[in-house]
Amino acid sequence: MRNLTKSERRLSAFLGLSVFVMLNFYGISYLLDEHAGLAQKITELQGQQRSNDLWLRERGLWLARKEWLDTKQPHVTTGSAAQSELLESLTRSAKDHALTIDEQSFGETKNTADYRSVAVKLKLTGKLEDVVKWLVAVQQPEQFQAVTNFVLKSTDAPPNVNLELEVARWYAPNV
Repeated sequence: MRNLTKSERRLSAFLGLSVFVMLNFYGISYLLDEHAGLAQKITELQGQQRSNDLWLRERGLWLARKEWLDTKQPHVTTGSAAQSELLESLTRSAKDHALTIDEQSFGETKNTADYRSVAVKLKLTGKLEDVVKWLVAVQQPEQFQAVTNFVLKSTDAPPNVNLELEVARWYAPNV
């Protein structure tokens, strides 16, 4: 094999240097991407740690709430008609608050691992003050029920209103 000329040696050195620089460029780019990904992961883990620390500080509060739920949340007994019971309870309460029931129907029932819910849809008419008092009475925490859909319209007589709503009641899950 013959010796390389000066220009061939220069070109070989330039080619080697170019390949070396390109490999370093890709290597550094890869390392910077990895660094950014790890920095983001560290930030996420620090946020998760702060959240976990907060949960640990509030542990007593949440355990007390869980105990309250376990003792107070109603259970659906076998063979009971939970929607019918809810509908009867709401119609009785509405009549006690001088509200007129125009329509009533059953809503959707849901069964999850954490709760079981039943819903009732009502259309009511009455004085605004009576409606507000009834809504407060219906949504007491001990009853485990809340208004999940609500439409309030004024009638021709100003203190009277038409109310369309859906009320759901949550029961403890069947274990």
